[in-house]
Amino acid sequence: MDVVTRSTFNCFTTIWLSGWLAGSLTGCGTAPHPPVSTVAAAPPAHSAPAHSAPAPDPDLHRPPLRRLLDIDWAQISLTDDAAALELWRRIAPTGADWDDKLEEIPAALARPLAIAVLRGGNFTCAIPPAAGECARPSYDVEPPADTAGFGAPCLRRLLALWAIAQLEDEDVPAVKDALLAVALLAPPESQLVAAAIHAIPEADHDARLAILATAWRAGQNDVVESALGSLDEAHLVEAARRHHIAGALEVLSAADHRAVYLAALTDEALATPARTQAIGELVGLDAKLPADLQAQLVAAARSKDCQVAAAAARALDQHGDHRFVPRRPRTASTAQMMRAMCVLASYEALQQAAETSLLATYVPARGLERITITYDPLSDTDSDGDGDPHTTRTADLVARDDAVLPELEDLVRAMQHCTGAYCVSDDHEFRFVWKPIGGELVLTRIELADRPPCPQQAAKP
Repeated sequence: MDVVTRSTFNCFTTIWLSGWLAGSLTGCGTAPHPPVSTVAAAPPAHSAPAHSAPAPDPDLHRPPLRRLLDIDWAQISLTDDAAALELWRRIAPTGADWDDKLEEIPAALARPLAIAVLRGGNFTCAIPPAAGECARPSYDVEPPADTAGFGAPCLRRLLALWAIAQLEDEDVPAVKDALLAVALLAPPESQLVAAAIHAIPEADHDARLAILATAWRAGQNDVVESALGSLDEAHLVEAARRHHIAGALEVLSAADHRAVYLAALTDEALATPARTQAIGELVGLDAKLPADLQAQLVAAARSKDCQVAAAAARALDQHGDHRFVPRRPRTASTAQMMRAMCVLASYEALQQAAETSLLATYVPARGLERITITYDPLSDTDSDGDGDPHTTRTADLVARDDAVLPELEDLVRAMQHCTGAYCVSDDHEFRFVWKPIGGELVLTRIELADRPPCPQQAAKP
């Protein structure tokens, strides 16, 4: 075999043995190509990543609380208020951290700390409402500033709420005077007063009544009346008769506590609605007025409270005693005429729609001038020439027999706030003009004016 043939044979033998593994050759006699390597395809860019371990549940794996107080509680012994106040100095609560710091106080030390802070007082946080008819009423107590310290009243108020919650019944005698001082706080404070009341054990009716009477004198009517249910019958009677707590009378019944109700008719310290309600309930017990009730009604008809006097006069009139029906006094000063007008307004508020007004006895024969001034905040035209585009003034002469009191329900409210012959309610101003005719004062004119809204109300859309 010649060289060329042998070479060709060897070439094809190599191809047969390993060409398919090493790659095909382009021709024998030339250098072979290097083997072709196979590379795995990369995963698509959008392939899902491998699953990672779930994050720990924050409710089950909470980090340890950061301690705010560096105090060795085991070394603390509170034997008196001075020691407790020294510990309060170390605790140093502020408006920003007081609740977190209180959580670190051990239960064994909480009660002496509570007693000390309650005895320290100074919890008057609420700002008294500003004077003036347009003063915005305050309903809430402001929280303390973040920088407020242990001596700040608004922070001490919150500490007092915490302190009352720490008390046990056996602690109450030690803080009784402090709780009574809390009960003297006036509205808008109510939460702290209610907490002080409920700190007194319900079984101690004497102490409960004492703190309720204190809070009632401070004007905490709603708080007191919501807590009256804890008193027994004897203490409810005392609450009504001695402390003039209106809600106590409402809990008792006229049939079972007639003497309490009779006394209420002439109790000038009792609220008006309670007295007028007592009149209605007592009168409703019998078809004919018993002698003791009639005597009390006669006394009540002379009450300085116009509404009570009118209710008593109305009850007597409906049972045949007409002596106290409101009529114009024959000889009287302006003050006496205004008192009579006050009773008349309350009396007519009790009349039925078909009943005739009694105002005619106060009016001269020519009739009654009625001036009406309405207020329109949107008006920009001075239609009546009084210089004020928001008011419109009208004048009418009403025949004596047709004269009636204007805005009767509001007039009754206004009559509680009179200066001379000028009376005001939230919505109206009433002015009465009295002139002597034939030696007697008669009502010649009534002026009724709408009251402009307060500035903050007018600014509202």
